[in-house]
Amino acid sequence: MAARAAPYLEDLNPAQREAVEALDGPVLMLAGAGTGKTKALTARIAHLLHTGQARTNEILAVTFTNKAAREMKERVARILGQPVEGMPWLGTFHAICVKFLRRHAELVGLKSNFTIL
Repeated sequence: MAARAAPYLEDLNPAQREAVEALDGPVLMLAGAGTGKTKALTARIAHLLHTGQARTNEILAVTFTNKAAREMKERVARILGQPVEGMPWLGTFHAICVKFLRRHAELVGLKSNFTIL
């Protein structure tokens, strides 16, 4: 008897499932609005965590809005059945860039407590 697929894989179409299950290197998903990119990305994050291929602090997931970042964290938590803690690199483009710049502020002549106007 074949092993049953993880529940988060069952609702994906073949292209989404291929992207989610690809474990060697990054995956670029290009598709139009409403085609399931967020669903596939969320399932991929869950799959990487579920299979032990990555830890929460090793995943970079960039969104354009705070709402999308919050929803992505919530979806991953729902898929895994537990809160997702320690995902510092899941956020908006702006939030991730600020975090990176604060960590390395001295390299560009800034103090880490710089102000954004």
